[in-house]
Parts: sequence; structure tokens; C-alpha cells
Amino acid sequence: MLYLFLCTINLIAQIDWEWMDRPPEEWYEGPSLLLWVLGWIFLFIGLTALIVLVLYTRYGREISIRLSIITILIASIFLGFGFHFILLNYGY
Repeated sequence: MLYLFLCTINLIAQIDWEWMDRPPEEWYEGPSLLLWVLGWIFLFIGLTALIVLVLYTRYGREISIRLSIITILIASIFLGFGFHFILLNYGY
């Protein structure tokens, strides 16, 4: 198994990659439509979850810790991925 792994690594090392001829600053190909769309969708889902959390804590009658924790987790995950995808789209 180790021999097969080493042969595979050796085969990959012998391939002439076209991007290796360019400097690392030019490896970024440009914006991706998929990242752009996913970034905005995740951003809107995260902002919606954050608005639901704010409205629920402001006008909710019962304090539900479970709903608050789930909404905080959803908002933070989707906002994080949304910002991440949008920044990746700009090359950061």
C-alpha cells in the first residue's frame, strides 16, 4: 500500500501543471459565480436568523433557551460562511 502511495505521489509530481509557471500572485483566476451566489444566500439566511432572534427576544412571551441557542448557532454559522465566501470571491 505504501509503495502504491509513493508511486502515485511520484506520478503527480511528474505532471507539468500549467499554473506552476506563473508566480503565486497570478494563481487566483477571478471571481466564482457559485461562491458569489452561496455567499449572498448564506448572508441572507444568517441575517434572517439574527432578525428572528432579535424579534423573539424583544417581543417573545416565553423565554426559550433552546430556540435562542439554535437561532444563534444558525445565524453565526451562516453569517460566517457568507462573509467567508464573499471574501473568497474578492480574493482575500
